[in-house]
Amino acid sequence: MLNRSGSILKRTVFNLSNVTLRQPPNYYGLIKCKSTSTTPTGNSQPYNPMKTIQSDIPPENKPSNAEETLSGYLTRHEKGISLPVRPEFLRAKPWTTEELKAIDINVYHRKPKNISDYVAFGIVKFLRLFADGFFRKRYVHRAIVLETVAGVPGMVAGMFCHLKSLRRMRNDYGWIEKLLHEAENERMHLMIWMKVTQPTGFERFLVTGAQGVFFNLYAFFYLFFPKTAHRMVGYLEEEAVISYTAFAKQIEDGRIDNLQAPQLAIDYYNLHKDALLLDVVYAIRADEASHRDSNHEFADRILVQDENLSHKLKK
Repeated sequence: MLNRSGSILKRTVFNLSNVTLRQPPNYYGLIKCKSTSTTPTGNSQPYNPMKTIQSDIPPENKPSNAEETLSGYLTRHEKGISLPVRPEFLRAKPWTTEELKAIDINVYHRKPKNISDYVAFGIVKFLRLFADGFFRKRYVHRAIVLETVAGVPGMVAGMFCHLKSLRRMRNDYGWIEKLLHEAENERMHLMIWMKVTQPTGFERFLVTGAQGVFFNLYAFFYLFFPKTAHRMVGYLEEEAVISYTAFAKQIEDGRIDNLQAPQLAIDYYNLHKDALLLDVVYAIRADEASHRDSNHEFADRILVQDENLSHKLKK
């Protein structure tokens, strides 16, 4: 089975490597979005995430050929590790604590501008009050429960975008893969934290209830008010950045033990072999900042009716 999968993936890598893009899309929600096109209208270029991933890796760190690229992806697959949401983590040199801390997460709050924004912001603030009251400063347990919910929006939104693409019989312009990758990234956060500690029985029960409620709530919003749904996730990720920053501060102040980082986190984020818990917090915080920017951009794109991710967003 693995040989067959490797053969299929190998052919896919070779096919994708032959595609030439003049205007690569802005993929993976980088903090400082790159200008991907100077043409707001007209024929768009094919959406090719493989091309974009390769374009963000420094030349000296790129695999020399498709065989090495395939080998690296299969190795990650065997470990149950997907590609990171931020392509800079794919570099050859392991990341140090100083470099992780220096990642520009650009902490900010997008002020609500209309009723839709205020509804999204109000829901998020209500959820924040609940989380603060229940978990307080138990940040690892807080992360475990919240990441089980954070993985829902990308999957739900990706499902609806997939159905819309089928229904309208036209390209999705990159939304489906980006949204599903966001969901997978949040799931990887959960898998990492599960290597640090185990949730209590009540927390497991809470996860089941919270996931059921949030899934239906988010599906309702995405079906009827997709802009509000993406704005809600943008505000949720703003809160996640704040929470992980507070988590890091607790570790730096010695209030939380700076334990050895799980091997899963080291492999996923390309951390140094002696990486500690603080490194993991910094890396996950960078992911959440990416999701924040991506979802605020998605909401803006829906507002201006420019949903082609190959185009630079003009507000």
